[in-house]
Amino acid sequence: MSDTNANSLSAPECSSCKDGKGSSKCASCPSASPEQKAKKSETEQQIEQRLSRVKHCIAIVSGKGGVGKSTVTASMALSLSMLGRKVGVLDADVSGPNMPHLLGLEGRKLEASTEGLEPIMNRNGIKVISSEFVLTTSDTPMLWRGPMRTTLVTQFVTDTNWGELDYLLIDLPPGTGDEPMSVMQQIPLDGIVIVSTSSNLSVLDVSKIINMAKTINVPVLGLIENMSYMQCPDCDKKIRLFGESKVEKLAKQYGLRMIGEIPLDPLNSGVDELPADGRSLIVTAMKPIAQKVADLAEKHK
Repeated sequence: MSDTNANSLSAPECSSCKDGKGSSKCASCPSASPEQKAKKSETEQQIEQRLSRVKHCIAIVSGKGGVGKSTVTASMALSLSMLGRKVGVLDADVSGPNMPHLLGLEGRKLEASTEGLEPIMNRNGIKVISSEFVLTTSDTPMLWRGPMRTTLVTQFVTDTNWGELDYLLIDLPPGTGDEPMSVMQQIPLDGIVIVSTSSNLSVLDVSKIINMAKTINVPVLGLIENMSYMQCPDCDKKIRLFGESKVEKLAKQYGLRMIGEIPLDPLNSGVDELPADGRSLIVTAMKPIAQKVADLAEKHK
């Protein structure tokens, strides 16, 4: 086995932009030479064309499963839509597609037009694409190996008629596998938002995501701590089930932003769809977080 350190794989710095050479935005860099632009693959050209009317692309990631990443993605989409933004969600977690359940689209099926695949719009005007829309039932497993799942995610980008969007949120599967790495390398992201609980194992795996993002030059917009506390219904006291925030310490360790905290919500118990009527503690806590993410994306652009 090679002794090459992962850090040696980091791309050299580029003077053209702050992202550095090898960034996911290099293909669309205005300073690229004619020869470099001509080397764009057909897939890169299709992605660029499909996303030409999308102002910001943000991926939501986590180090491990079970931390509520998809719930955070859905609540962020709801919050951005309530701020008057046009929002789309790409459910790239092919093996565990939860977005249709969280956004009230369970049982819907994908359709196509002359413009390509048509995302399904929920009651809040959020456009959604998910592998569950092509499955027979919601409990049908997607028994595909990594390369096939990655190809499907790419096809969801290249073949979907996203139209005009302010934000396209991409809900990635947990970890540092094929799909997260391919999305980070192929799609011109404004950055990633990392979701974690304050448990020791979750925080440990977040470090791997941060280091992967550094290696392939994808900006980390910041960290969100989910299930951070439980709010007493009688006195509103915050009860921190995992103790003092380890996510905030990790953010400081890597020099990253702690964007915010989201509580456990009893209203979310046994219910899939997130309510957008002000009752949900999750959606309420997400509103200022979504605004921060929007501001960070604007600055990065």
